This record gives sequence, C-alpha cells and structure tokens, in this order.
Amino acid sequence: MNEYLNKPFPFIENKKHRILASFLFSGFIYVFLLTFQPFGISNILYYKPIFILGFFGITFIVLLFSFLVAPAILKNQFDFDKWTIKKNATFIVAQFLIITVLNWIYNSSIGREITEQHSLLFFIFITVTVGIIPTLFLVYFIEKKLANKNEHFATNFTKSIQQKTSISENTRIKILSKNNDETIIIDLKQLLCVKSEGNYLKVFFLKENIIKSKLIRNSFSKIEEQLVVFEKVKRCHRSYIVNLDKVEKMTGNARNLNLHISNLDFTIPVSRSFPKEVFIDLNI
Repeated sequence: MNEYLNKPFPFIENKKHRILASFLFSGFIYVFLLTFQPFGISNILYYKPIFILGFFGITFIVLLFSFLVAPAILKNQFDFDKWTIKKNATFIVAQFLIITVLNWIYNSSIGREITEQHSLLFFIFITVTVGIIPTLFLVYFIEKKLANKNEHFATNFTKSIQQKTSISENTRIKILSKNNDETIIIDLKQLLCVKSEGNYLKVFFLKENIIKSKLIRNSFSKIEEQLVVFEKVKRCHRSYIVNLDKVEKMTGNARNLNLHISNLDFTIPVSRSFPKEVFIDLNI
C-alpha cells in the first residue's frame, strides 16, 4: 500500500491550466447546486442564484490559493518532481476541509435566516458528496492529458534518434573525485550516465562494449560542472546526468518520461522541470 501511495503523480504545472481547472470545478459546483438544489437549498425563496454564488466564490478562491499561492510559499512541499499519489490525496483532502469549514461559516452566517442549518460534520458530507464527481473527473483528465502528451513526445523523440549522428571523435573526458584521488578517464562516446547515490556518484560507461560502473565520492553539482562543456551531456533529473547521444528510446506516461540506454538495467527519469526543448535544439 505504501509503495502504491509513493508512486509519482502528475501535478498541473501550467498556471493557466490551474486557473481554468479551478474555475471549471467551481462552476460545476454552482451548476449542480442550482440545478438539483439539495440540502435545503430548494427552500430558499429569494436571491437563490446569488446565495449559491457564495459557494462558487469560496470554492474558486480556495482552489486558486491551493494551486497558485501555496506552491509559491511552500516550495519544498510542492516539489513537482517528488509529487506522489499520497501527496496529491493529502492536497485534495486539505482543500475539501478548508472549503467545508468556509462553506459552513458562510451558510451559518449569511444563510442563517434563509436556509437550513447543518452541523460541520454534515457539511463535510455535503462537500464530499458534491465534490467527488468533479474531483474524479479532474484527476482522470489530468492523467489522460499528460499521458497523451508524454507518449506523443516520447514517440517522436524515439523516431528522431533513429537518424541521429553519434559522437565520432575520441574526445577524452576526466571525471574527478572530491579529493582528486580517483579519476575516471574515458572517451566521451563511452560515457552513458552518472547516477547519484547518497554521498557518492556511480559513473556508468562502456569498456570494450561492456557496461562498467565505478563509484566515486563527489557532489553532483561538481560533476555537472566538469561535464557541462559537452553539449550532449545533460543533467536531466536531480539524480541523473545522461549522455543523450547514447539514448536509444524514450517512453512516457502521465507521471514522467524515461530514457532508455541499451543493456542498462534501469531507465533514466526526466525531471518535469527539465526543458524539453533541449531534445529538439540538439537535433537528437
């Protein structure tokens, strides 16, 4: 169960899409309440559409705050590369609770004389009942949209690398350890990737067409500085540096993109913040 909850989950990264999602979700709540008039709303005699507009406003403001303000303030908690099913579920529950409390206060104050009064516990039931449908739809829509987008990008990338030009020159590179007591000297075309493993880095490279690896002690940023001069060697994730010339294909789903290198027993994830234009600009 814990393994499932810690799986990656896509977050709406485009701010315009966050605003649109907030508006559509709130709009659904307004239309639903106005159409079906549940929980005593049908007994309101005057200004019913205006009163229901208050629930729309509360929902819209809370969602905007959650999608725009909270990620800007709590940057560590809203690291989209580390966003998981558990975090997304917590995020949704927090929004439901805030909306519930504000709706209850609104109904108990503004609506005290015109509509039925309910306990906070019953308002939780109301909020979940009305909000569960648009929530499930929104989660499905996000997954579907990002899955199609990433799969399309991955397919085009894989097609493009079939005609790529490999590194032909024997450019020698040096990868140094923290105290310069260990040095890896290889041709650039031998380098596959560098993987962060705690205080160490694991360098994967080819030697006589066999994949080798060597563990060295150094910071990831220092290794990145050593390799940044090479155009096709990029840090594509917080834990990986990859020689893009050695990538054979890319796969994608709603959660992420992954790079595949022949005979490597793991895939290399592409950070959501990694500029996808790099793949195009390098004509890979």
